[in-house]
Amino acid sequence: MITDNRIDRLIGPTGIYAGYFLMLAGLAAAYFFSIAYLLLALAGTFIAFTYDGTQIDFGLRKIRGYSCLFGLIKVGKWYDIDSFSKFHIIRSKRTHTTYSRANVPLTQKESDIRLLLLNENGSVKITVNKFRSFEEARKEMTDLIKNLQITKLKEWI
Repeated sequence: MITDNRIDRLIGPTGIYAGYFLMLAGLAAAYFFSIAYLLLALAGTFIAFTYDGTQIDFGLRKIRGYSCLFGLIKVGKWYDIDSFSKFHIIRSKRTHTTYSRANVPLTQKESDIRLLLLNENGSVKITVNKFRSFEEARKEMTDLIKNLQITKLKEWI
């Protein structure tokens, strides 16, 4: 059984709308003017649909963080669960700022809780999933320890 957790988009909401606009404008321009405008539509598709995620294979006891290019092609390296030694629960805060034509900023703030897996020296870090509260993340961590038969992992908060 493989679970697939979608974590983040490539860029913020304004960029995603720009990707949709580029995609539609490129298709319209390719239809009316030249087929070369399909490159513009391809760039818009990449911007609008690319995201990051995590897959967990419970049967093989492997995990991978991936980038899903164009919303179709998942690229990432699989790691054995035993190569990780720590769980880490953090609060993630992100802001996306857009400026109007009058140079007035519109800032959107996002905050969530993330469950991470780290190796011993912290060089490999995979975001397992994102949650609304620490309790949900802790529950998911205990479920992962039970379902993956993990015995040696420590918890960092």
